[in-house]
Amino acid sequence: MPTSQPDNKRAAIGRLRPLGAGLLIAALATVVVGALYVRLGPAWPYRLLPLVPRGIVVHHSATDTDIGLGADAAFLDRVHSDRGWGLRYGQQVYHIGYHYVILPNGTVQPGRPEWMPGAHTTSYNHYLGICLIGDFSDRGAQTQHPTDAQLDALVNLTVKQMRRHSIPLSRLLRHCDLGATECPGAGVPWEQVLRRVQAGIDHS
Repeated sequence: MPTSQPDNKRAAIGRLRPLGAGLLIAALATVVVGALYVRLGPAWPYRLLPLVPRGIVVHHSATDTDIGLGADAAFLDRVHSDRGWGLRYGQQVYHIGYHYVILPNGTVQPGRPEWMPGAHTTSYNHYLGICLIGDFSDRGAQTQHPTDAQLDALVNLTVKQMRRHSIPLSRLLRHCDLGATECPGAGVPWEQVLRRVQAGIDHS
């Protein structure tokens, strides 16, 4: 029996209803995402689905000794702001590319939140970035070294983060392991750091 014209219309409408609902949902999603972007900034997706650090990269600030003694997270935030770096969330703009900064006296200062990607190592900004204040570049007999307090803080912080995020020792790296740079410098006793971190993990 031939299908009547009203039946054809009802069938067509039935097929269009799911399409219309899908378009409505997509439009609403676009409005919500746009509103979140305007209100919270481009970092909002990382707050909703926090970044899980997969490793740790250690840096130095490469500041001269005299300047380095006064450098801290706020100082680096200004430096990175001058370079045009920054990621906004809400009313806060995080210019600093590191997640943590360690001062010569061993104080650990926060940089970017852990859930936010860093701006410290090309292709590895999903790793936590830890910066030691000072310039530990190879200068022969004049090479500077991190203070004992800095090394203690570095070991304690890395052990804590590696346990918290299940990061293996193989993903505790120096900046120079990942790019053409000397950072964090020959003055950082890296093999000693690795041994101490491994011992800390084994005994924690």
